[in-house]
Amino acid sequence: MLAIGGGIQTVQDWLAVIGITGMWGLLLTAFITVGAATVVTAGLLCLLWKYRGKVVRDHDLQLSKFAAPGFPGMSFLNALRIPHPKYKIELSGMRGVTLTLGVVAVGFALAFTFVIVATDDTPVWPESGAEYALPDIFGDKLEPDPETPSQASQTLRVGFKDKSRLDKVVFKNMDLGKADLTNSFQVMRNSTTGVTGSAAYLWIGEIIIKNSSAPTLAWDNMDVGTMTLGAKVDGHTQEIQFDQTVPEVIIDSDRGSGTYTAQDGAVDRIILQINGTNGASIGVLEIDDVDASVGAWDWDYIKAGSITMDNTNEFGNGTGIDSASATFGTGISSRQVTDTMTDVPISVR
Repeated sequence: MLAIGGGIQTVQDWLAVIGITGMWGLLLTAFITVGAATVVTAGLLCLLWKYRGKVVRDHDLQLSKFAAPGFPGMSFLNALRIPHPKYKIELSGMRGVTLTLGVVAVGFALAFTFVIVATDDTPVWPESGAEYALPDIFGDKLEPDPETPSQASQTLRVGFKDKSRLDKVVFKNMDLGKADLTNSFQVMRNSTTGVTGSAAYLWIGEIIIKNSSAPTLAWDNMDVGTMTLGAKVDGHTQEIQFDQTVPEVIIDSDRGSGTYTAQDGAVDRIILQINGTNGASIGVLEIDDVDASVGAWDWDYIKAGSITMDNTNEFGNGTGIDSASATFGTGISSRQVTDTMTDVPISVR
């Protein structure tokens, strides 16, 4: 069994090397494994049949037909003249070979299913320590963070495929933070592939933030139609640029979209990553009770219809109201800003 499991894992690793991962990697692994097992078993059966004389000591086998054994209840049905099915299975010639191969294939498929269920470690949304390319819910495990190479990563990295369209993304009742990590909640472009371009943004109809907290917040590089800011902060800098040409982003169509929720979890950090030059569209991004013990909320590259952050949110690192814990940079443009943020001494830990 260990040898079979090792072989399956080898096939899956080989497919990952050539770029086939997630659900498709799993299905192709199943197809290759079942096909190989069927061919090997059929070959063994052919060898046994060829040398059957030696196996059974020169007593030939007579396998022309196979009839199901009778059941006592059938005689009672006959007496009542109630029709019942009769079974006859032909085992001679090509029909027998085909039937044998079919039974073997089904058997191996079922066995492989049980093995996959027992041994597969493919992450499924929203399991942490993995990267997802939404709308695909099957992820890839992340390597340890460079800051802590000896520890397994518990980062939840949410990648968005180019031109992908999602109805709603929700993060609720999540605990973030890990020592030595600079950011706890980040919106960014894929730095590995070097994504750039005027459309490489998260296009979001509405962003709602409530009941959440973090030591610091740093936002920049955004275009927002309407911003309503009411959080309690341990000092803040607001340098948002007023621009009447910023359009209202409206994403109402649900066609070809889906809803994805991560709830009741503890992760090192959340990363929303733009993976294509045309960006991705989200109808609503809702953040409710997402609390970070360390690390900043560092958001960039967003074009949104509206952002609402009410007074149930708190940001502060304990440095006092004369030192900004929340920064809204000059790279943010908005058509309308309502700022009722309150500077109060706060230390989020």
